[in-house]
Amino acid sequence: MEPLWLTNIIISVMIVIGLLYSLRNYLLTRKLARTKFTNALVALTAIFLMQHIYAAYMFYALSWRGGTEIAYPLLMLNLLGLAGFGIFVYLSRM
Repeated sequence: MEPLWLTNIIISVMIVIGLLYSLRNYLLTRKLARTKFTNALVALTAIFLMQHIYAAYMFYALSWRGGTEIAYPLLMLNLLGLAGFGIFVYLSRM
């Protein structure tokens, strides 16, 4: 497995861990306040969680096919996604 693919997988797993943490917080908030907004947060987080689990699986599957020309652009997109998620977590903690 090449380092670019491994980096993509690690970043996706980091995002999944962050999404699980967010989902836990949203579910705790949902216990206190059952509103459309908290329900939407739970649903969107679950959708993003499924997306990043699938992305990690696809990065793993693509790593065995040997195509490295797509690994670098996917790494850039993954890093942008991690940065955006990091900003979201930072702003939601304030």
